[in-house]
Order: sequence, then structure tokens, then C-alpha cells
Amino acid sequence: MVVAAMMATGPAVAQTSDNGVYVGVEGAWVTVNSITRPSNAVNVSETTDVGALRGLVGYQFNKNLALELGYFATDDFKQSGGISGSATTYDLKINVKGTDLAVIYKFTEFLPGLYLKAGAVYSKVSGSVTARNGSVSASASDSVSGTGYLYGLGYDFNVAQNVGIRVGYTRYEKLGGESDNKGNMYSAGVKYKF
Repeated sequence: MVVAAMMATGPAVAQTSDNGVYVGVEGAWVTVNSITRPSNAVNVSETTDVGALRGLVGYQFNKNLALELGYFATDDFKQSGGISGSATTYDLKINVKGTDLAVIYKFTEFLPGLYLKAGAVYSKVSGSVTARNGSVSASASDSVSGTGYLYGLGYDFNVAQNVGIRVGYTRYEKLGGESDNKGNMYSAGVKYKF
């Protein structure tokens, strides 16, 4: 009788609630197609793939639907080269920081763990450039901020009662509010559900 009672309560203890708050952190690899070059640039090299971190907090409304708020920051995208017809060289660095808010829909019947997400992003794209010609150098910096949107998909699975692992892909459009600024984030992380 005691064994039967333990077997009956065992699965109930291992299950997680369908709703509640969760937090997490993701490491990511972010790619962009290219960085805009000066019209007369030559011998250009660029780094269009960088690391990023993303922290998140979310609320799971039921087994299918969640709302998630995240903050992300990238390392520096870089470009360097020379200016045609002169001895001038330049070094450019750009990074992105932003907050995103997404609705997440989890498939629970046919592909448990698979999710789709879509939402909005507010981000700041900051850049700095240094130009050198011999011993003379000059520097400048600028930034743009604005709203855009995101969409993506991923896979979530539990490794313990309240701990899950997540892998995902997110496409960010209009970073810094500029239509040409787009990024792809490939992420993996861990989340804890309260």
C-alpha cells in the first residue's frame, strides 16, 4: 500500500507547473551580413560574427503561451582598411545593446519543446572610428537608437524539475531603428522556473 502511494505521487512531484515566472541567461553568436564601407575604402577586413550575452525574465501563462523580456549586448563588430589614393587607414568598431519583448508559443502535442517567438526590440547601435595618416589621427563616435522587430524559433527541454536548457535562433530587424541593420542570433542557455 505504501509503495503504491509513493508510485502514485512520484510523477506528480517530477512535473513542473504550467504557469509561473522564469529567469535565464543565454550565450549567443551574432552575425550580420556586412558593415557599410566608406565609398573609397580599399583592403578592407571585417569581423561580422561576434559573441553576445542575453539575460531574460518571463512568465509562462499556460503550457503553450509565455511572454518574455530580454536584455542583450554584443561584443564589437570590427572593420579596418585604407582609403584609396592616400596613406590614410581606419579602424571601426560597432556594438549593439537592446531590450526585447516577445510572445512565445510552445508546441506541446506533436513536437514538445519546439517554440516560435515574435515581438519587438528597442536597441542602440554604437560605433566609433579612428583614422590615421602617419602620426596624425582623429576619432569620432556616434549611435542610433530605435525600435524594430524580431522573430525566431527554438527548442526547450527540462533537465530537472525547475531547470531547463534552451537553444534558439532569433532574427532581429531594424536594429537601432534603421532598416538596414539586421542581425541573426544563435543562442544556447539555461533557465530556472520558480
